[in-house]
Amino acid sequence: MNKEFSAGAVIFKREGDKILFLVIYSKRNNIWSFPKGHLERGETEKQAALREIKEEVGLDNLQFVEGFIEKIRYDTVSKRLPFQGERIEKYVTYFLCEIKFQDIIVDGREIADYKFLPLDKAEQMIKFRNLTILLRRAYDFLQGM
Repeated sequence: MNKEFSAGAVIFKREGDKILFLVIYSKRNNIWSFPKGHLERGETEKQAALREIKEEVGLDNLQFVEGFIEKIRYDTVSKRLPFQGERIEKYVTYFLCEIKFQDIIVDGREIADYKFLPLDKAEQMIKFRNLTILLRRAYDFLQGM
């Protein structure tokens, strides 16, 4: 089976003693999830995550939380060339990033909306179980710091 590789991040901010997670609405996929996108030739996973986050939500002042990296694998149908329409194995690497003070600017093409939500509300918005597990792991990691 063909493979595709992406990278992204679970992004959070702190408001007092609360941790709020960024979830974004993808018009193309009709789901709430996290910023991510395909690796381009020669990019590292971290470089791809930074580029995609900048493209999708306008953030570039990110602080990567050291020690957190999660890899997810799932089967899907590719939406891009060269495997468009074919079943593929999708591999996504997620980082954990904190933002302090920066405005979100959604790209409007792929991403239509965003919300900063506490853990329980973010879990309710996210459709896929592997992403709610990812979110819970990120939250637990932050609690252990």
